[in-house]
Amino acid sequence: AQAAAGNAARAEGLLIAFATRRAFEKGAELGYLADQLRLRFGDALPNAVDTIIRTSRDPITLDQLIARLEGLSPRLAQPNDQRGWARFGEELSQLFVIRRESAPSPQPERRLERARLFLESGRTQSAIAEVRNLPGADEAGGWIRDAERYAAAQRALDLIETAAVLEPRRLRDGAGNRIEQPSPAEES
Repeated sequence: AQAAAGNAARAEGLLIAFATRRAFEKGAELGYLADQLRLRFGDALPNAVDTIIRTSRDPITLDQLIARLEGLSPRLAQPNDQRGWARFGEELSQLFVIRRESAPSPQPERRLERARLFLESGRTQSAIAEVRNLPGADEAGGWIRDAERYAAAQRALDLIETAAVLEPRRLRDGAGNRIEQPSPAEES
């Protein structure tokens, strides 16, 4: 009976984690899910829970990041307004570029294309790296901050989902009692 209760509590925790991810990806408020996250995972992963709840108060979705990147793309592809010797030095450094054939193109249009593809495939950190290497990256400060918040929340959601299955002792059930049953993954 104790094993069944422990496994049921873990399954409920996993359902809460999945429901939280769905709400987060829609950009919806967490509502009761925030309380459930604190109750069930607050002892095991307080930083992850805090990150998810903080991000849900000012939600950002993948669709919003992609749309904002599209809107910023003309300014990001343009070199910053340098004057005099700085501009001359920049243009001179771009006169001859030697790279391996297999290396990704450093052209701004290609970088923007890769950043969009990285976002669409869920690789937010790679998209951020591409945007940071664009000539007009100074224009994307707000976008980069929001993309980093989104990436941090995704990592926190991954941790919560993993903890629902693997966390050995610090999870709690819906009543706030510790789950003493070891993880099913631990037994195999």
